[in-house]
Amino acid sequence: MARSRNIKPSIMENEDLAELAPIARLLFVYLWMLADREGRLEDRPKRIAGRALPYDREADVDDLLNQLASAGFITRYTVGDLAIIQINNFGKHQSPHVRESASELPNMEQGTTKVVTKHNLGSAEASPRSPDSLFLIPDSPFLIAEVAADAAVAGKPAEAAAHPTCPTEDLIKLYHELMPLNPPVKVVNDGRRKAIRARWKEAAQLSCQPFGYGNREEGLIAWRRFFQVCAESEFLTGRAPAMPGKPPFVADIDFLFSPSGFAKCLENKYHREAA
Repeated sequence: MARSRNIKPSIMENEDLAELAPIARLLFVYLWMLADREGRLEDRPKRIAGRALPYDREADVDDLLNQLASAGFITRYTVGDLAIIQINNFGKHQSPHVRESASELPNMEQGTTKVVTKHNLGSAEASPRSPDSLFLIPDSPFLIAEVAADAAVAGKPAEAAAHPTCPTEDLIKLYHELMPLNPPVKVVNDGRRKAIRARWKEAAQLSCQPFGYGNREEGLIAWRRFFQVCAESEFLTGRAPAMPGKPPFVADIDFLFSPSGFAKCLENKYHREAA
């Protein structure tokens, strides 16, 4: 059941939220209405999609929830077989009506966090057989592992580490150098600069290969490797067979630096034949 909530105008000025796709921002606002008086709701993406985004059937709500968790706006956790979402800092912004029913969902201290935060991805050195590795992609150019996140369990987003200034022009040059089959960048507008800065910042804080860097030089080496692997993908470079009646897909710089495209490249969605 949806509830009336207070949405402050300042939410539109949140720079971290602004880095997410518009549909993710819309979903976040509606989650407040679905949550109980403690800011909790069941983590059921299909049901949430039907209630929050009934006219956006193409939206991947599970992925959007991961994006919101990555940015620290929500925490996804489980208690037994029950999956729950906690809207972080809900109590600071909402004053539920006194007659609103108490929450029936257990809090995070009683459960195990489902780690989706980009700052808590595990080491690529973890073994696929290790009990500490809940999610590994065997033989992938990029290995990702989920690990426990104490900060998320406590309801506090992981602190962002200091990150080097984004060398936007150099990243574009690397893209042109290493992916010559892909669409060239002819316009570098504010939107593209913002997306590139966001992924540079995100990649600096990852702990999966080839990312996790503390200075400009290390960062450029990491992104060179990223583009090299992407260039090996037949799908990303337009060399894969196309769907009947459609041209082959070719990734442009907007796709590679988008939250979803970047994550899926790291998760080996588009370059299995290169593994």
